[in-house]
Amino acid sequence: MSTLLKFVTNLISKSDCMKIFFRVFVSFCFFLCFSYSVVQAQTTNYQVYSLFVMNIVKYSSWPQAASEFDIAVLGKSKVYDELLKYSERGVNGMKIKVRQVEDLANLGSPQILYLSDGKSALIDDIIKSTAGKSIMIVTEREGLHKKGAGFSFFVNDSNNLRFDINNTELEKRNIKVAKNLAGMAHEVL
Repeated sequence: MSTLLKFVTNLISKSDCMKIFFRVFVSFCFFLCFSYSVVQAQTTNYQVYSLFVMNIVKYSSWPQAASEFDIAVLGKSKVYDELLKYSERGVNGMKIKVRQVEDLANLGSPQILYLSDGKSALIDDIIKSTAGKSIMIVTEREGLHKKGAGFSFFVNDSNNLRFDINNTELEKRNIKVAKNLAGMAHEVL
């Protein structure tokens, strides 16, 4: 290996060697920066998701008055950890109870059911099992508002989190969403 290195260094002058080293170094730095930006663009910001959920709570109303607001997260999602931070603060004068469930049998009757992306295939079963109940279904997967979820999140081309609303489904469940919140939605059914 050392003889190969000596042979190459004899062929290339020291100034050329520095130029090559500099070009390789700059290329490597560019590659690292580009890779970091791609990884960052693909990272989901669950703090933003949880903030949206809390604003949905703040600007929506349910028929039953409660001293505690129950949010059930179905499946594994990092939004659960972010929502736990709000349980200490509360919203609209109510305590926030956040819990994680793995199946519909343990769902109970939360005001919001947050459906993680990994459990999105259960949307039809969830709609059936919660029909007639004042449970707002909020999903991480785009387009599920068309299948009966009250809210579905998506990331647009500018990498901004947006949401769609199925107001028809929410009205069936006696849940009202403030007009200013509905006005910020991408699509309202």
